[in-house]
Amino acid sequence: MHFVPPFFNLKINEISNSTFIRTFVKKIDRYIIRLNIFSKSINHQHERLRCIPMNLKQLRYFVTICEEGQITAAAKRLHIKQPLLSYEIKQLELELETSLFIRGPRGISLTDAGKVLKPYAEQITELSDVAKTKVKYLDKGISGSLSIGSISSSINKLPNQRLLKLKKYYPNIAINVIEGNTYKLLGYLEKGLIDLAILRTPFSSKGVIGYYFDKEPMVAVSAKNNQKDTANLPDKYLKIEDLSNKPLIIYRRFEELIENTFRNLGFNPLIVVRCDDARTALDWAKVGFGTAIVPKSAILQVENEGEKDIEFREIKEKALETQLAIMWRRDDSFNPLTENFLKMFIGK
Repeated sequence: MHFVPPFFNLKINEISNSTFIRTFVKKIDRYIIRLNIFSKSINHQHERLRCIPMNLKQLRYFVTICEEGQITAAAKRLHIKQPLLSYEIKQLELELETSLFIRGPRGISLTDAGKVLKPYAEQITELSDVAKTKVKYLDKGISGSLSIGSISSSINKLPNQRLLKLKKYYPNIAINVIEGNTYKLLGYLEKGLIDLAILRTPFSSKGVIGYYFDKEPMVAVSAKNNQKDTANLPDKYLKIEDLSNKPLIIYRRFEELIENTFRNLGFNPLIVVRCDDARTALDWAKVGFGTAIVPKSAILQVENEGEKDIEFREIKEKALETQLAIMWRRDDSFNPLTENFLKMFIGK
């Protein structure tokens, strides 16, 4: 049985009435609105049926866009065309029934839903890389593989010449290096996503054990010939009071340590930039934005690369000393490859 709107059952003489005509038009408008709503609902359901289920490729694309901050830059890094990348993200949004990005003239930012998805997407893609490496090399009969987490300021520890000896025992060893900050890598270690992690104190050692290297001081890094940041500073060694009125650049995980050290000595640090990586802090210092406080080993990489636009002074303050450490899960039982790696890495 077909539904017939009531106004189609009217007599001709009733339609001629002007009052009724207005009512008739209003009813027509209401039915058109209902039809439009129904049509949009059908189209949405059709789109949902046609959308591609969430997959690893889409999550990799999503993570890359988050890292680059622009779809154009992400497409270039992924070596795909921008329309294809936009299409894949649209499919992901259809599958999740929500928007993941806010598009703006200067780039994109994450919606609340995007912020929730981001850490899961990162873990899934990282876990996929680890699984692929281990299975791939096992299938090819290679002796073994190691997944090692490494922070950016461990450049003077990993890689090192001693590890070349490991090649004699495992000529086809596969090492999967995953970079990140200390807290991120600790999480990966606890979940079994990596075998070992090179971290920097301070951090919670709950559930992990390891070997700690020698303590090292923090250094204050400034742009060379920047009189504003280096005025009245000693040539080689600094005290906290020397930095009490200087604009400081720090990376976030040392914020509490630096603030407490300054305040315990009666000073308030003037922090102008916070970031999440020692290399980023050095870049801001190099352009003259302020003085970066980083572990001394973080300077070694830029020195090895011939960097001549910055200068550094050692901070003589015990409370700011840190250590690199190589850690593993407390309940882990080592295979020969991991055990030999540790012996050669530590040098004992």
